[in-house]
Amino acid sequence: MTALQFSTVDKLLNKISHDQYLFGVDDYMPSAWLGHAPFLKFLIRELKPRVFVELGVQHGFSYFVGCQSIQECQLNTKAFAIDHWLGDPQAGFNDESVFQNVEALNNKYLGFSTLLKMSFDDARDQFEDNSIDLLHIDGFHSYESVKSDFESWLPKMRKNSIILLHDIHVRRNTFGVYLFWKELKKKYRNIEFVGSHGLGVVFLGEVPKGDLAQLIDMSESGDLPQVQGTFGSISDDVIQYSRNFLSDSAIAERDSAIAERDSAIAERDSVLSSRIWRILRPYRWFRGLLKF
Repeated sequence: MTALQFSTVDKLLNKISHDQYLFGVDDYMPSAWLGHAPFLKFLIRELKPRVFVELGVQHGFSYFVGCQSIQECQLNTKAFAIDHWLGDPQAGFNDESVFQNVEALNNKYLGFSTLLKMSFDDARDQFEDNSIDLLHIDGFHSYESVKSDFESWLPKMRKNSIILLHDIHVRRNTFGVYLFWKELKKKYRNIEFVGSHGLGVVFLGEVPKGDLAQLIDMSESGDLPQVQGTFGSISDDVIQYSRNFLSDSAIAERDSAIAERDSAIAERDSVLSSRIWRILRPYRWFRGLLKF
């Protein structure tokens, strides 16, 4: 590789490394997706999708990073979160509070974000063919399920659209995304990221011109480790900040619980004292008589 090519790589990666937009996340929560937030923000700004769909939302971290990016970039994007919010054997089962929390977070994005509480199959009928620009698949992670999700939603994708698949590096239990990812890599242009269980990015046509196209060209020319390292470095900062944030949040929650407990104890003691005072009133009256 020539010095000029190295200079081009460094210029773009240094630009990305100093882009404060990529570091900001509004709604931190425990999530296996934390490390991919910077790339998703980068992708949405570059792609400027007209329609963004997420299959498998659960607590909503990745979806709301997408919504935040849409809002920050002032894009004319419609976003759809699709899940029955019941959970599954891999991610665990949910109670109604999970969906209620997602609804609450979605309130600030109601101008363009829609929650569809239903199965992927039922939701698919609500989208026209060739209508989706960015699809994130993060439902049940068996080989059969992720392949079915990809193939059944493929007709809904626009020309030159992009599909994201999470957990491409997880090999435990019933996870089989890594097997399907091996097949996809042979058919489509792609880029993948390590950490946070792995993220696969599939380009169904031409890559949008600009920094994203340059990034993919660099990756295919042998600089994928540098690209991964750059976003990994940003992700490390995002993850570290989230730990501090979540720690502070947990402390605040603990302090609030303690204050609530202390208030309840004080109220109980006040009630008991008042009750005892009333009960002992005859005794105090009688004792007063004895003083004469």
